[in-house]
Amino acid sequence: MSGYNGFYHYLPVADRDMRFGLYVTGGGRGVIGPRQNYPPAQHPGVYQFSWRSGRELPEFQIILITDGRGQFESKSTGLIEIEGASLLLLFPGVWHRYRPLRNVGWTERWISLHGEFMHHLCEEQSLLSERAVLPLEDSKTAVDVFDRVVAVVHDNPTQHSPLLRLGALQLLTIAVDLTLKSNAVVTLPKSKGKRLVDDPLVNEALDIIWTRSHRPLSVDQLVSQLPSTRRTLERRAKAVLGHSILDEINHCRLSRAKRLLAETNLPVKSIVYLAGFGSQERMRKLMAADEGCSPSEYRNRIGSGNREE
Repeated sequence: MSGYNGFYHYLPVADRDMRFGLYVTGGGRGVIGPRQNYPPAQHPGVYQFSWRSGRELPEFQIILITDGRGQFESKSTGLIEIEGASLLLLFPGVWHRYRPLRNVGWTERWISLHGEFMHHLCEEQSLLSERAVLPLEDSKTAVDVFDRVVAVVHDNPTQHSPLLRLGALQLLTIAVDLTLKSNAVVTLPKSKGKRLVDDPLVNEALDIIWTRSHRPLSVDQLVSQLPSTRRTLERRAKAVLGHSILDEINHCRLSRAKRLLAETNLPVKSIVYLAGFGSQERMRKLMAADEGCSPSEYRNRIGSGNREE
């Protein structure tokens, strides 16, 4: 997008990643110059927002702001001026918005993450939505860790590397340390995941699927973005993945829907749209084939549909 110097990727998350208790779902980096529009467009719908409307996320995010100034506002904090390097902590289900000052800009690095471990940190008040903006006196360590983490996301956009968990833990250590040092009196806040494969064409297809399939995306539309014919892509995908490109698109959307069902209270109709399905019936059929139940039954079965924030 014009005015946005950076990248982002959203990662496949397998059942085994979720069982681990901490997993990264995406990451990126951007440089927003003075008088450039913000936020950049073309993120999946659940992540996109405007200053006017703000947003609520289905997961946690850690954002590092450097080289600029701006504003942050959430339901828990009210409006806060960002002066200098800061960590921003975003919590699932908590409305928020943020932006750089238009005549200044900023540099941002971010990761999205989730899992039971994150909720345990909140329950222990190690992370607090009331302390969502954490100023950094010395940003060097945070910048170094973030650069390593987003480099892994950039270089391996089709797999969830163990290095991502380790990097996320380092960033969480910084955030928890800053939170505990604030000494604030606050209220307790209530598969088939794809690996990096040896075929660069298939890797490029996987990145497009996992980053852009929240929008209408047919196999032919995917092929039109690649230096390949459909027949060649399907043959090479079958060889390294063991299934078709359409199967991968369906799996990506179903994986996204499962996470939204498990970790948010969003209505099923909204999840259909956010996951990229063309209809509620299409999602129901795929869920029934994969899990033997409806989306609502899946939410009830895993017992996370009514989690309090």
